[in-house]
Amino acid sequence: MKKIINKNLIKLDLKGNNKEEIIKELSQLIKSDGRLNDYDGYIEEVFSREKLTTTGLGYGIAIPHGKCDAVDIPSVAFGKIKKGVDWASLDEKPVYLVFLLAVPKEAESNQHLKILAALSRKLVDDEFRQELMDVESGDRLLEILSGIFDEALK
Repeated sequence: MKKIINKNLIKLDLKGNNKEEIIKELSQLIKSDGRLNDYDGYIEEVFSREKLTTTGLGYGIAIPHGKCDAVDIPSVAFGKIKKGVDWASLDEKPVYLVFLLAVPKEAESNQHLKILAALSRKLVDDEFRQELMDVESGDRLLEILSGIFDEALK
């Protein structure tokens, strides 16, 4: 199985000015890496999920996600937003770090929850969050994240 995240799924200088633009920008990375079979269907699923409740967790982090038939390969795209954007976060502060999850609908029913849980366990650590804020290369990000998602998919 291909890794859930790779350098093609990382963008350290997102250009979007709002959460919709950011989601589209990160979704394009997943599509370009050959992990989606229907970009528009995936985007629609993520936006539908966003309407249910915010994916802005606080601490400058958002984890939007979509589980649908438009996804071929479980994926996590990561992006940094230098200026921060409003995400209607729980702490009402801007978001600077975004993890976009894409999970196939036919995947194990709780696979996306396992990925979210693995990531959430690490994100409560102040030092870990600061490392993510300071990261300046895709290689370094992959080092920081090494093992987190692999464990979730076992």
